[in-house]
Amino acid sequence: MTDTTAVIEKLERELAFFARRLEAVHRKRGYPLERAHYLLLLQLREGPASVTDLAHHLDLDDSTVTRQIAAMQRRRLIRRVKNPADGRSTLIERTRLGAESAETMRLARLGRIETLFGAWKQADREKFAQMLTQVNLALSDSLKEMTEELPSPPPQQPTPARPKPARPKQARQPRPKPQKK
Repeated sequence: MTDTTAVIEKLERELAFFARRLEAVHRKRGYPLERAHYLLLLQLREGPASVTDLAHHLDLDDSTVTRQIAAMQRRRLIRRVKNPADGRSTLIERTRLGAESAETMRLARLGRIETLFGAWKQADREKFAQMLTQVNLALSDSLKEMTEELPSPPPQQPTPARPKPARPKQARQPRPKPQKK
């Protein structure tokens, strides 16, 4: 086994456990928001955005973001506002509740991250943050490449309407007449 292969195998194993442990921590911490809602609310700190822009920044498809937006709207975390550039479309913006919920979660996460990395030297924390940024950028690029590689779905042909099957006619049975007492 080459040194390169050994390192790649170690990275694969560590990334698998890293993802698993992040999921476990998320479930056990009881954060006030779902991760998807938190990330969308963080993205909306910059101001109102379209579903397409949110999907692009989070490497999601529009339909996924639309479902999340609907759930967030029911929880009053976001609202739709008219797009000033195009009155026919809407933008998504955080409500006060959404902004407060995101900030509460952000502060809780910052505290937990500070505790987790508290014993690390500052230079090591900075290096790790820089390397995580590189990993996230590489993953984002990889997702874009995967999306570009997907074959286009064939054009949909209109489905001809199928006639409803005829129901067999049943002979009607006369109802018994109620007897008078």
